[in-house]
Amino acid sequence: MKVSIIITSWNTKHLLQACLRSIRSHTPAFPFETIVVDNGSRDASAEMVEREFPEVQLIKSAINTGYAGGNNIGFKHSQGEYVLLLGSDTEVLQGTIHCMAEYLEARPEVGIVSCRMESPDGSLQHSCKQFPTVANAVAMYCSLHFLNKEYLMWGFDHTIEREVDQPDATCVMIRRTAMEQQIFDERFSILYNDVDLCQRVKRKGWKIMYIPSVKIIHHGSQSTKQAPPNVRLVMYQNILLYYQTYFGTAARILLSPILFFRYLLATRSFTGLSLFYSLHKARLS
Repeated sequence: MKVSIIITSWNTKHLLQACLRSIRSHTPAFPFETIVVDNGSRDASAEMVEREFPEVQLIKSAINTGYAGGNNIGFKHSQGEYVLLLGSDTEVLQGTIHCMAEYLEARPEVGIVSCRMESPDGSLQHSCKQFPTVANAVAMYCSLHFLNKEYLMWGFDHTIEREVDQPDATCVMIRRTAMEQQIFDERFSILYNDVDLCQRVKRKGWKIMYIPSVKIIHHGSQSTKQAPPNVRLVMYQNILLYYQTYFGTAARILLSPILFFRYLLATRSFTGLSLFYSLHKARLS
């Protein structure tokens, strides 16, 4: 098995349908498998996959295990030499899967390859960033994005192939030998799991590359947009855990009030106060 395509889906029935149709229309010339992990959807996504795509391996999770957990479940059932993580809100084009695998095949020093992402209207989506610092986090969550031009790579020429730190995990192909027993650290259940993965892959000496010759269509974070207050709280806990893991307790202390006020504005709820206390028992590596 050359490539395993893993798609984790939560209530994205019609987008998932379009994604699977695009894979069926643009199959690579080598053996591959498609695995869909349905993360406790309630919109009949799983039934649609069973009815319309019998070639797909469907794994039903009774609960939403998060993006990290869903992809790890898919990985455990996969066999491919290369693993393509694909968002359920994407559509592959002719050559997408084949060219990414071919790129890894020709470059044994590369652990992850990403590609160009475009909106349905053909406009470019910025999909790569540098690894964030605490200063980047403060600027980002205070909505001072103009201070993060370097981190957000606003000047990045998306027509040039180059090594990057952190591509969007909406579409990345990963060499199986660059990973361990799972893809993501499930402590980062929703956010920053991809950043942590790239950190770990880079520290092992692998390169992470962006290639402009391959592209996908990305409709854009549909599952995350549905997030209720309890899920948003987990998202902010993930953020704090990442910065505490990589920059220490001082980073958590600095970012906690910022994230609390963001949560308060978004939900009109004070349950976000738990952000100040939720990480004191976390086991940090």
